[in-house]
Amino acid sequence: MKRLLRMSGLASALALSLLVAPASAQAAPDRAAAEAAAHVEAEIAASEAAMIDEVTLAATGCGSVCDGKNPQTFKIYTSYGNYYTCSEDAITPKSGSYTYYQSDVTGEVELRYSPRCRTAWARTPGWRTLTLKVDSRHLNGNHRTTMTEYSADSLWTAMVNDADLEARACFSPGATSPGYRCTRWW
Repeated sequence: MKRLLRMSGLASALALSLLVAPASAQAAPDRAAAEAAAHVEAEIAASEAAMIDEVTLAATGCGSVCDGKNPQTFKIYTSYGNYYTCSEDAITPKSGSYTYYQSDVTGEVELRYSPRCRTAWARTPGWRTLTLKVDSRHLNGNHRTTMTEYSADSLWTAMVNDADLEARACFSPGATSPGYRCTRWW
């Protein structure tokens, strides 16, 4: 009987060893996960990323966390290792037959909007040197914030929160034709 129990115990131990990886094999994924989490935390600490859960993101977008951030490079993490940038789902909004795009012989600008992030920014194709800006205002018309960029340095402005707010994109060709030309508010 003892021999049978030993054989049974040996078989159980063998089966268990096949199911459970050695401790050294388990440590590698845990170390990799810890390193990935540390990398994400470092990006967040450097204001290059934010951690926003899917429920909050769906309800309110990234909010003021995205104000002043680059839509091409600022990362929104929904979990460690799972991120995207606001430019990935960006659109140029349309309302009826109006497209949020403004142009004349001195330049052009379009309003860009990320439905996932609920942010907006101004973008130009860059064929002329312009000053770009995106204005943000509350629904009652009160100014909230403005992001400005000289297009010789960039083809787009930083983002502004657009959740339950309005935004418009503008360009100024400079001294030869002063003033801003803007899209409608959206």
